[in-house]
Amino acid sequence: MSLIRLLRREPDSEIVFREPTSGDVPAYAILSHTWGKEEDIQVSADMSKIVSKAGWRKIQFCAKQAAADGLGYFWVDTCCIDKKNAVELGAAINSMFRWYQNAARCYVYLSDISKPDTAADDQRAWEEAFRKSRWFTRGWTLQELIAPRLVDFFSSQGEQLRSKFSLESKIHEITGIANKALRGDALSNFRIKERRSRAERRNTTIEEDEVYCLTGIFDVSMVPNYGERRDQAFRRLEEEIRRLYKIFLFRQRIPIYVVGRKSSKGSDEPRPWRNVKLPFRD
Repeated sequence: MSLIRLLRREPDSEIVFREPTSGDVPAYAILSHTWGKEEDIQVSADMSKIVSKAGWRKIQFCAKQAAADGLGYFWVDTCCIDKKNAVELGAAINSMFRWYQNAARCYVYLSDISKPDTAADDQRAWEEAFRKSRWFTRGWTLQELIAPRLVDFFSSQGEQLRSKFSLESKIHEITGIANKALRGDALSNFRIKERRSRAERRNTTIEEDEVYCLTGIFDVSMVPNYGERRDQAFRRLEEEIRRLYKIFLFRQRIPIYVVGRKSSKGSDEPRPWRNVKLPFRD
């Protein structure tokens, strides 16, 4: 897994980068959101010069909420990846699922949901907007929903709505994702077809990202090649999945073609490896 670059909020409220090191990674919170205009912030940027950018509000929100939860560090994708560095970007894409999985808490910032300013916590007031939120239509947010254990949803004002656990039934209705997957059951327990179907109605700004955002879902690694187009990226993804099957079969000393059912002549007919029951079923 690639080294993770974190943000830290100083006692004077200044937000600074913690450069990645080979040492132990401190407990951290992580942000999930949908990107808007002027949200991409360079790693080398002076934080004091970007307070006018749209993405600054989300960084401040994450810093404040992390501090409230007793976490000194946090991660935001708009500024914690050097996207001009192809090697770092590729490593980040292949590490993203685990970064979310290892986070102490994940905060989902829903910019298209406003929570009414009332004393009563009336879920009905924002439930319909929650169901229609753009966050449920984006490719990258699929792994951001599944990977973390603790996920909390927030309105555009930074007001907490509910947790993934308390909204589990509603999220299942919206996404079709199995409850067991939402509770953290290993993805290897779900068929490949089912895992892929979860992303069918989701989209990304860059067409290749429709594939790259699935690497963590299938536990494979791919070198991003922007410009190859979606179809070629999908072919490479399928090749990586097949390679995992072959590695499993080799370790179990199962031939690529194994004995199957009896033929009409009474002899054993070979059947391909894809029909063998594997821990990452197709």
